[in-house]
Amino acid sequence: MQTVLYVSPMALGDEVQVRAIHERFPVAALNRGAGVERLAAFIGSGFYALEITVADGDFQEQFHRFLATPEVAGFFQELAAHVDRLPLNREGTAEMPLATRMLDWRRDGS
Repeated sequence: MQTVLYVSPMALGDEVQVRAIHERFPVAALNRGAGVERLAAFIGSGFYALEITVADGDFQEQFHRFLATPEVAGFFQELAAHVDRLPLNREGTAEMPLATRMLDWRRDGS
């Protein structure tokens, strides 16, 4: 598995609308198997971020499988009114604002 962070600027003041859209996130589509094992969303201070963990296998293949899921594509289309840049299936991952974990320190040593 691999986890990445996708960070986008969003319109300040649109947090309520973004939260409302997230209440309709297509979880059922992910449960059917869209290549994603875990997903977390964050908003604040003009930014929107998705922490995406893809299943084993080729990251790009699994990530684009997720983006090609019709319900996910529709979700991102609705969200686009409030978030400036969202992942699109036609984009290569090299063009996306993706970050991967560089440090994972924990006090308990794990």
